[in-house]
Amino acid sequence: MSAMSWKERLFGGFRKTSERLSDNLTGVVGTAKLDDATLDDVEDALIVSDLGPAAARRIRDKLAEKRFGLTITEQELKEAVAEEIAEILRPVAKPLEITAFPRPQVLLVIGVNGSGKTTTIAKLAHWLQEDDYGVMLAAGDTFRAAAIGQLKV
Repeated sequence: MSAMSWKERLFGGFRKTSERLSDNLTGVVGTAKLDDATLDDVEDALIVSDLGPAAARRIRDKLAEKRFGLTITEQELKEAVAEEIAEILRPVAKPLEITAFPRPQVLLVIGVNGSGKTTTIAKLAHWLQEDDYGVMLAAGDTFRAAAIGQLKV
């Protein structure tokens, strides 16, 4: 495993969601002052990007608290949103510890469509196999036939 920072691993793992979020934030603000209307557009973009209403509201409130009335560019907005997402996730980020050895351990991976679950599962399986763990994969969703094919690759 390469020596990537926590932030690089986090956003690398959420590449699709990140790209979708970036696309949804594009055009929300040019170089303008961050006002209520723009914050409403940011919140809408976050919800459409599958961050959920509670997280979207929290990020909107933090942006309003830190930057309301200040001039902000599209890139600064995207960086500010990324910082707030990282702040939300930081308290729950912890290393994966396999504690059931030698007995089996089950890892359940859930998330919205297109968020990178299958890719993440394949990476986890690869890393665990490199550490000499036996790995068995089971797909239990409505697209399991496609997932099984992806995991084999």
